[in-house]
Amino acid sequence: MPINYNDEARIAYLKWLAAEDADEEKMIRTVRDYASGRQPSYLTDRQKEFLGLKARNTKYLYAHNLCQLVIDSVVERLRIEEFRPADTDNPSEAITALIKGWCASNRLDALLDDVHEAACRDGRAYLLVDWNGQRPRWTINLVFDGTQGIRMIRDASTDGALFAVKTWQVNDILNPVNNGSTRKTLYFPDRVEKYISASDSNPGIAGTRWAPYIDADGEPWPIPWVDAQGQPLGIAAIEFPNPGGSEIEQLLPLQDMLNKSDLDVIAASDASGFRILYVTGAQPKLKTDGAEESETIGPAKLMRLTDPNAKLGAIDASDPTSIIASSKYWIESLAGISRTPQYLFQALGADQPSGESLKEQEVGLLHKVQRRQTVFGNAWEDVLYLSARLQTLYRPQDAADIGIVDTIWASAEEFVDDIAIQQVEAAAQKTAAEAAILRQQLGVSQAQILRELGYTDEQIVQMEQEREAGTAQLGETLLQAFERGQ
Repeated sequence: MPINYNDEARIAYLKWLAAEDADEEKMIRTVRDYASGRQPSYLTDRQKEFLGLKARNTKYLYAHNLCQLVIDSVVERLRIEEFRPADTDNPSEAITALIKGWCASNRLDALLDDVHEAACRDGRAYLLVDWNGQRPRWTINLVFDGTQGIRMIRDASTDGALFAVKTWQVNDILNPVNNGSTRKTLYFPDRVEKYISASDSNPGIAGTRWAPYIDADGEPWPIPWVDAQGQPLGIAAIEFPNPGGSEIEQLLPLQDMLNKSDLDVIAASDASGFRILYVTGAQPKLKTDGAEESETIGPAKLMRLTDPNAKLGAIDASDPTSIIASSKYWIESLAGISRTPQYLFQALGADQPSGESLKEQEVGLLHKVQRRQTVFGNAWEDVLYLSARLQTLYRPQDAADIGIVDTIWASAEEFVDDIAIQQVEAAAQKTAAEAAILRQQLGVSQAQILRELGYTDEQIVQMEQEREAGTAQLGETLLQAFERGQ
């Protein structure tokens, strides 16, 4: 039989697409694991023992997790101040109040970070926009990971969105008929189609048979998704694409090397805790079964060597400085590639940059944040536009002609300015406290000093009582107040 090369080429192309999808889905599961700290690391039994982890039957035993910090450094700078109508014939106050109502009912204050974090971690996230009977409803959905989530199907020639597919597994023990089945919902611009895997199918593999699914009596199939004039409302799944993909995908090898270097530091520190003793020229002591009997060494214990040729020595511990430098190298590499300021990777209390140095370290991160503000802002505006169309369809008496809306972001530079201001204020408070201690030593009364520092007479009386009770001196009192942020 002659070979049909058209069919063979199509089958090969489909297989390639399936393999590409499988690799992408595996990477999505991987970046989620790394962000949550579930990173493979291989400890020796000795390391597991002194880390207190030997009893755990898991391969995720140790991680110096910087992946989540890289994500957080972007997300915490993505703060929306308001959605501002830019061009509308309606009073802007009414439109603003309507949008604020949608934001409040959908708990935007919490939803905001969840959407941005998922997009920065996975490379993209989705918001499903539908109608809950009273107002638009916004529901976060993650990208498809091979088991569940949303996948956007695009035109190969234009990259335009054709439709979205949401997949999930039914977990309803009260409904044994459908429990364990797989559901799919397809969101087209003009309709919504719901499917469920057939009972004799194997969900998730080739050959699964799908049947139309209806949630409630009287629900049409497919569900029309058009306005009062019959025009498509648009795909209900709004995509939030993170420019450049996942924030941490390219960091995974560096994270592995950092974990490895940390384990080397742990091993070197463990070995450096005591000197390794050795004996040469002595015959080993043997047990009755022929095995060598080892010496137990402990503090204040005398080791006796009867063989005149025996010599006792010790191997000094190695300097772990070079190994520690290796860990620092991988941290610096993580910071450079992700454009995350290095001071964010330092421990609390360590020396932090200030002033112009702080702003210089933030330059790369600020540019990255500003790019995401543009892309995510467009996505949030699409959410509002679809919400307005649903409002007009389901509540025509309160039709929402919101026109053009702009997403107004809090300045990313202000985040850095806030840190710099806090540093200046903290330094000034500490300097004032130290100066007050010196002035008291020179004979200035405690009450006078405290009044100059802005304390009220009531607070001064309380401090005097504490001093007389012997619980605090002036310097201690001022420093304690400084630590409390007063």
